[in-house]
Amino acid sequence: MKYRSVLFVPGHEEKKIKKAYSLDADLIVIDLESTVPNNEKEKAKKIIRSCSVDKNKTYIRINDNSDLNFVTSENFPGVFLPFTESEKQLKEIENILKKNENLKTNIIPILESINGLANLQEICSFKDRVNLISFGSHDLTKSINLKVSEDEKEILEFRKNIVSKSINIEKPIDTSYLNFKDLRGFEESCLLAEKLGFGGKACIHPDQIGVSNKIFS
Repeated sequence: MKYRSVLFVPGHEEKKIKKAYSLDADLIVIDLESTVPNNEKEKAKKIIRSCSVDKNKTYIRINDNSDLNFVTSENFPGVFLPFTESEKQLKEIENILKKNENLKTNIIPILESINGLANLQEICSFKDRVNLISFGSHDLTKSINLKVSEDEKEILEFRKNIVSKSINIEKPIDTSYLNFKDLRGFEESCLLAEKLGFGGKACIHPDQIGVSNKIFS
């Protein structure tokens, strides 16, 4: 699986989902979590079902474990797991998946809390399902009241830790860059992440895809 550019798309926005498959993102992540209002999460699943998505390059970011039944019934190959914090959490999800899946479902943990980072070694060692991890800096820094400057120096040590602890699996996916209008800033963020040892970047806008593909090639 290629993952130079990982495009996140809100699951309740049909036009964005359909457009995503006309773009050059390596991996598309349809979101059921933070970008989807609570009262639209079930509607989002109906919209996803109605769209002609390429499941070979599509993962689902789940909101909670109840979404796993949707993932397995639709035969999506993998999930992004928000706020992954322990091996125990991964085992609980694996037990649910085993009961329902037709195809083996991969898990990409999102490391976005202090607890998750503290347990990074055991998370990366869960190799039955985890071949790759992802960094989510925004909720992490918010939880510890850390303001991140333009050069992102405040999250440098977190990035280094993620790369060093995941050395025995695929190169990790770096955090998204929220100011999608600032492509120069996005490019600098990609260049730094690539230099540190990341293999791809989370994208939140189509304009970011080409930059990410180029730098992580």
